[in-house]
Amino acid sequence: MPDHVFRLPDLGEGLTEAQLITWRVTEGQQVEINAPLCEVETAKAVVVVPSPWAGTIAHLHAQPGQSVPVGNPLVTIRSTTAAGTEEAPRRGVLVGYGPEATPESGIRRRSRSVPAPAAPGPEDVRAAPFVRQRARELGVDLARVTGTGPGGRVTRSDVEGAAQAPPVDADGDRRISVVGIRKAIARQMLRSITTIPQFTEFAVFDATRLLADRERRKQAGQSVTPLPYFVRAVVRATRDHPMLNSTWDEAHDEIVIKRAIHVGLAVNTSAGLLVPVLRDADQLDLAQIAARASELIAGARAGSLPPRDMTGSTITVTNVGASGPVETGTPIINPPECCVVGFGAIRPRPMVIDGQVVARPGAWISISVDHRIVDGALATEFLTTLVRYLEEPDA
Repeated sequence: MPDHVFRLPDLGEGLTEAQLITWRVTEGQQVEINAPLCEVETAKAVVVVPSPWAGTIAHLHAQPGQSVPVGNPLVTIRSTTAAGTEEAPRRGVLVGYGPEATPESGIRRRSRSVPAPAAPGPEDVRAAPFVRQRARELGVDLARVTGTGPGGRVTRSDVEGAAQAPPVDADGDRRISVVGIRKAIARQMLRSITTIPQFTEFAVFDATRLLADRERRKQAGQSVTPLPYFVRAVVRATRDHPMLNSTWDEAHDEIVIKRAIHVGLAVNTSAGLLVPVLRDADQLDLAQIAARASELIAGARAGSLPPRDMTGSTITVTNVGASGPVETGTPIINPPECCVVGFGAIRPRPMVIDGQVVARPGAWISISVDHRIVDGALATEFLTTLVRYLEEPDA
């Protein structure tokens, strides 16, 4: 019976490695096609890797905590298929994230051997099947875990945090191993600061008409947060100033102006700052932006987005005022993008209208840009255009 070496597959656009979190199998164990082999964490998500063959686990090539480059051996499986009759490896299902789409056909396959979801816990506990599985592995009682996901949903990070507190050294200091998503965030921020000469500009916009439009939509049965207005205004301003939707090609010293406008949405999650991508945002109306953004944000916080929804942004929006009294800040560019736009909280502010100081709702905007691509004059033009679209949302 032949031995087959299963190599770590490409789990998403531009992802070159993944960290092995835990094995779901042991050497000598029998597995079926699509049975979960292991959990890996990329820079974007946690994925359960399925088996492409039925057989016996002959050798595990990596240890939990180890980073495995794409294409490197992951596991050797001794196939139960007789020599000469072996079928080609089947595409697997990313367990916990839904069936993987087959590019050739677009058909979604459903695994025949994925274990059934864990039995429900107490009625007040909300958790995905793979989170319940992780809780069982770590011996964590979900009823005693405080969920930090949407609607109090228990996330994988909640379970692992409950299972093991950071170790304490002799001085009482706690040490936290930086791995997976947090390690990727650190690398990305270091790359941004050390390779991109960036500067930041600020402005305040009058949100009177934006809030009035939002109220009209609410009365019509369409509830919309300010975020979709922010995204739509950024898209419109980017159309007028396409240089802000570009990257710097370091290998060729060229500026690459992107045709598509894919807006990254900076989201605070229990795993750290994630940036799901609102693709082709310039093709969506306000209601479509609102619906898709809501799906992406909820998915990022629940850890359920596939890697393809976490890569490929061309300009990023961060709502720094969404979770507290923060007025503004200096957002850091998300490489290899040229621009990131930050929005503060909308609240009453003194403004001069017709020579009189009046209180009107408004918010700060900050944009950080790559100075290799954009000079101060163009940044000011972009920011001015952005303010105009925010102040005239129905134009």
